Amino acid sequence: MEGEMICTEKKVVITLLISLVIGLSLRIGVSTAQNFEALKIPAESLARKFRRRNPAFAISVESVLQKLREKQEIILIDVRNRSEFGKFRIPGSMNIPLFAIKTKAFLKPKSLVLVNEGYSYSQLEKECEHLRRSGFKAWLLNGGLNYWRQKGAPLKGDPFVQKALNRIPPRVFFAEKDYEDWIVIDISAPKQSQAHSLIPRSVSLPYLNDAEQFISGFKNIMAQSRDNPYLSVLLFSEKGDYYNTIENVVKKTDCRPVFFLKGGIEAYKRFLGQQALMRQARGQSKKTLKGCAGCR
Repeated sequence: MEGEMICTEKKVVITLLISLVIGLSLRIGVSTAQNFEALKIPAESLARKFRRRNPAFAISVESVLQKLREKQEIILIDVRNRSEFGKFRIPGSMNIPLFAIKTKAFLKPKSLVLVNEGYSYSQLEKECEHLRRSGFKAWLLNGGLNYWRQKGAPLKGDPFVQKALNRIPPRVFFAEKDYEDWIVIDISAPKQSQAHSLIPRSVSLPYLNDAEQFISGFKNIMAQSRDNPYLSVLLFSEKGDYYNTIENVVKKTDCRPVFFLKGGIEAYKRFLGQQALMRQARGQSKKTLKGCAGCR
């Protein structure tokens, strides 16, 4: 009985320790970012394990618009949460959670196009594959709502909120970074020395208040991957500043879906630092529990 009480007390202490570490990680801010190497961020968090998109699942914005103009039977299914759907959406689209689509038998004979913001691809691809195995005719909108907006296609709802479509939170980019279809560009001036180690294969194209020079460099980078129809571009600066200026400049090019890393490379470093702290806390809790004889 006494051993069980001691074990319980240890578990409580461990839980409090983890909570404290997580809380500290959220408040560390810039200091964590500046000292991220000391946190021993695992190599696997920084490396890219290249993944390929399945081209059989993708459908372009242009193809969808053409089918709609021709009055073809096609249903756009927006898989975002109800709150986000209420703020803005493609006119005529339906709002159904991704996990619930397979329960809607009436959709099986229809041609379905799954839609989200455009920067989260992995879950859509996985569910699209499951839907097809279940007899549904499903595709993914390449570039999502962001590229739909970028192409000037109609959106209904709050135009101010729509502007945030191309801002990717660090946690989302971390989950999607392994896809080979990303071109990641550091627009900081001067370039961030840690950017390449944090986001391998990122390239430097500083914005020096010269729009023509930036456009020329941007086009050169894009030309190297012109044959990839699923290409997306991620731009980042040190702290996520002057994105609006760059967005207006990039509009002058006929480019692929363009996104910006929310909060810049500093926010991404903070995210990686928080992940490292939580990983260390979990490892410490496992060691403590392993040493508790009454817990086995």
